[in-house]
Amino acid sequence: MLTEETAKRLTALADKYENKDFLPKDPSKFMHQYSDPKEQEIAAFLAANMAFGRRDQILSHTEEVLKAAGTDLMKWIQNKGYRKFFTEGNRSYYRMYTHNDFLVFFDTTATFIKESGSIGNHFKSIYTRQADPNAYLAPLICNLFPQNCHLIPHSRGTAAKRMNMFLRWMVRDGSPVDLGLWKDWYSKQNLLLPLDTHVMQEAAALNLLPLSPKGNAPAASFRIDLQLTALMDTVFPGDPCRADYALFGFGVDKDADS
Repeated sequence: MLTEETAKRLTALADKYENKDFLPKDPSKFMHQYSDPKEQEIAAFLAANMAFGRRDQILSHTEEVLKAAGTDLMKWIQNKGYRKFFTEGNRSYYRMYTHNDFLVFFDTTATFIKESGSIGNHFKSIYTRQADPNAYLAPLICNLFPQNCHLIPHSRGTAAKRMNMFLRWMVRDGSPVDLGLWKDWYSKQNLLLPLDTHVMQEAAALNLLPLSPKGNAPAASFRIDLQLTALMDTVFPGDPCRADYALFGFGVDKDADS
C-alpha cells in the first residue's frame, strides 16, 4: 500500500540521491567518459548488460573491455577489434559468461551499427516500424539478439533488469546521471523499473509489493514490474523510473541506520 508519507519519503530520497555523486561507483559512469553519443550508447549497452554480481567486479571487467577498445570505441566495434580481446572460447570472462558469449554479443551489435549507423538508430527503426505505439522497448531489443547471445535475456516474462536500466540511462532527460539521448522517440513514461534484488527488497520493506506466503519479497517478473512501475508513476507522474533512485536511497539510508 502506498501511503502519503511513503510517497513523500520516496520523493525526498530521489531528490537526495539523483546527483553526480551517484556516478563514481555505478556502471553508468562509463557512458559519461565519452562525448560522441554513438559511443555513449555502446559503453552504456556493455556496462548495463554486465551489471550483475559484485559491483567492484562489474566495474573492473567493464573497464577492462573499454580500455582494450582504446580511444575509438566505434571503430573498435566496426573493425571487430573485440575479436582480438575475446579469444578464449568457452573459458569464462565474467561470471558464467564466456568469451564466446561476448563475441556473439559484439557481433550482433556490430551488425546493428553496420545496418543503421548506431545502435540507437537501429533500435529506433525497429520501434517505429512496429504497430503498437505503447509497446515496451526492452522486449523488442531482446528479441533482436539470437538465443545464443546469453548476455541478453530471452525468457518469457522476464523483468529484464539490465535492459531496463540501460533504457533508463538512454531515455530519461534532465538528470545528472541518465543521458536522455533517446528522449525524442521514446517516452520515459513507458520505461519500466530495473528490478534487481535490492529494489525488490526495498519496495517490499516499504509495503509497495505483496509479500510471499513466507513473508519475502516476490520474485522479479515482467508482471511485478508492471505493477510496481504503475504504482511509482503515481509518485513520479510521467517519470516512474525516478523511483529507482529513491529505492536505492532507501536501502542506503536503512543500512546507515542499522
